[in-house]
Amino acid sequence: MCGVPGPDPAAAAYLDPDAAHGAAAHLDPAPGPFPAPTPGAAAGPGPDPPPLRPPARPPVPARTPPRRGAGAGGGPRSDRGPALHPPAGGRPQPTTALAAALGLAEEHTEHAAAELARHRLLARDGDGTRARWRAVSPYTAAAELVGPEENRLRRRLETLERTRARLSSLIPLYEETYRRGADSGAVEVVESRDRVMLLIADTAARCTEEVLTVQPGGGRPPGYLERALPRDLEMLGRGVRLHTLYQHTARYSPGTQEYVQAVGAAGAEVRTLGELFGKMLVFDRATAFLPVWDNPDAAVVLREPSAVAFLCSVFANAWSLAEPFSASYTPAASAQLQDAIAARLADGAKDELIARRLGMSLRTCRRHIAELMDELGAESRFQAGYLLALRSAPATPPATRPPPAHRPAHRAARRAARGGTPPRHDRPRPLRTPRYRIPNTHPPPTVQELMPHQAADRHR
Repeated sequence: MCGVPGPDPAAAAYLDPDAAHGAAAHLDPAPGPFPAPTPGAAAGPGPDPPPLRPPARPPVPARTPPRRGAGAGGGPRSDRGPALHPPAGGRPQPTTALAAALGLAEEHTEHAAAELARHRLLARDGDGTRARWRAVSPYTAAAELVGPEENRLRRRLETLERTRARLSSLIPLYEETYRRGADSGAVEVVESRDRVMLLIADTAARCTEEVLTVQPGGGRPPGYLERALPRDLEMLGRGVRLHTLYQHTARYSPGTQEYVQAVGAAGAEVRTLGELFGKMLVFDRATAFLPVWDNPDAAVVLREPSAVAFLCSVFANAWSLAEPFSASYTPAASAQLQDAIAARLADGAKDELIARRLGMSLRTCRRHIAELMDELGAESRFQAGYLLALRSAPATPPATRPPPAHRPAHRAARRAARGGTPPRHDRPRPLRTPRYRIPNTHPPPTVQELMPHQAADRHR
């Protein structure tokens, strides 16, 4: 009676669940109707020699199939791939036979076989006494598992491409209608926030040259930055230039710092200014998105070339005055912020308005105002505003007209200085007595009564 060969070290290491949960790559091939002879056994009748174990072999990497044309015992390979037949004289189940041949626990072998079968890498052929496990090609497993999902996604992609092609076919008609002036597409008000976001995403996907962004109000909300970061990085990867303006107070926002660091590493330019004119987003100097003052969820989409060019010029002016973004205040940024607060305070603005215009909290704004009052030595806001107005006044008064003492006192001197005959209206006129309407019931007044001072001088 032939002995059962000992456990294969490579197969045992492969099927051990602590190393890797699999059991199909190192299975014994079907040797045919007779078991393979044990290496080293003598031919002919006689007592069976004790079973010999094969010499030790170096460990085989996991999932390495047996060599072509031979099984684990050296016999011919089965036509249906590597498999394991139960040992002679027993009727175990396939998992039991596999566990006994590999020297592993049955529960470990069952777990490994189920895992491989779930990934379609192991199949069971036959049933009963002739049941066996068979390894399946990864190509077949991939076609069975991934193929249906790939086909579904491919059909979905084809549907989306057909929809985009149908919509794109209407673009020439839309542009022709717009050029004729029959449509009001130059200024479009979009009321829905979801539609605004879709329009921005679509315009960003078609942008090829430049994006100009103005974001007043200090640090941006984290959710907004999380949505904008992938879109901006994708545009920068396509070579689009990105210029963004923030207010100085955004330098202390952690979320804004992370966003600026990410886009700055990709090639974007970010600057800050003490006071900005409003939110704005311009793509390729052709399409601008502006906020609606009474609806925060709506936006105005502007496509008129002259209006968009004007917005770009306003952005360029602000960009030239801004400072590069950094995680702390620079001396120039601090001076701009203090000047902006001082100017608003001198105009008599309230703390709430100053904080809103400069993009800072009310508490921070009042702290800056208190520091400014201490610097000026003022005891009230009114006194601080007065001192700031004096400080901002010009050092020298504007040129005024010389006093009359420095001008010629007599018309003759002016005529002599000019030379020539004086005009008619410049000649001296005789003194005329004013005429008064006196009622007839009273006698007319004398000269002394009308002009006593002139009469006294005349008598002198």
